[in-house]
Amino acid sequence: MYDVIGFGALNLDYIYSVDSLSILSHELPLQPGQEIFYSERLFPRIKALIEKYGKLKRTSGGGSAANTIFALARMGFKTGFIGKVGQDEAGSLLLKSLGKVDACHIRRQGKSGACLIVIDKREDRSIIAFPNTNKTVTTGKKDITAANKTRFLHFSSFVGQKSLSSQIRLAENLPSEVRLSFDPGEIYAGKGLKEIFPVIHKSFVLFLTDREIQKLTGKRYKAGCRELLAMGPSILVCKRGREGSYVLSREEEFNVPAEEVPVVDNTGAGDVYNAGFLAGLLMEQSLRPCGLFATRMAAKSVTGYGRSRYPTRKDLTIFFQI
Repeated sequence: MYDVIGFGALNLDYIYSVDSLSILSHELPLQPGQEIFYSERLFPRIKALIEKYGKLKRTSGGGSAANTIFALARMGFKTGFIGKVGQDEAGSLLLKSLGKVDACHIRRQGKSGACLIVIDKREDRSIIAFPNTNKTVTTGKKDITAANKTRFLHFSSFVGQKSLSSQIRLAENLPSEVRLSFDPGEIYAGKGLKEIFPVIHKSFVLFLTDREIQKLTGKRYKAGCRELLAMGPSILVCKRGREGSYVLSREEEFNVPAEEVPVVDNTGAGDVYNAGFLAGLLMEQSLRPCGLFATRMAAKSVTGYGRSRYPTRKDLTIFFQI
């Protein structure tokens, strides 16, 4: 029995620092906070271009659901992952980077997914993603059996339609005792509400940003959260960056202010927030402590590159006094 199984893309992240994103704008359409996608054949040229202006700070395992599951494993929860990496050196590094996460449901085929992450001195960040084998992820009988024997199943987005279809089928056939956690990200939000409604409808907790809520509902975050809550989820969490977060359920509604810390790398902060919130739910905490712990762990995560400052079991025991 798992505590949480993740199902999402796995990427090797190359994290670069530059003086300003604008120095690349004449050759790459980089926008702060946004993600763009290219085919793998362009990877060497774009990587060389970024290295011309920036400095490689760290190479790290990445992917939204993977970051969340890795953080939960570091906190001592029993975790697994459904996904795919390449039959290459990057694939081996990605498997190793998951640490204590059970990787028996991760297949190897083709070329591993990669992300070039560019961060400037104003803490603005842009991501250039190369999905590669992530576009071909599907589920088999063993994956479905494992997903039916976990307390939480956590989804994040893929670029390929085939992978989304696999997530929808899995969500629609989950037993009632398995709670679904869903962070659609900008990729799925961009597909529109109709495309991802089957997963939203089956979700127990839905994690979104205010921009994603605007894309899905055409409304500001509070009104959009209320609309989405009526579609099936029990809990809506809107992550608002420096503005903190907003938590809504049928019984509660509150804001959690962000914690001010020196930011080194804000990549994955939202994924760590998800991990902190799910950790609280797994420990049967009420929603406000879940939000407070999630906020603190997200703040901790941005003080280092990659996953170097992700939460540990010690963080969990100190906060919840266990």
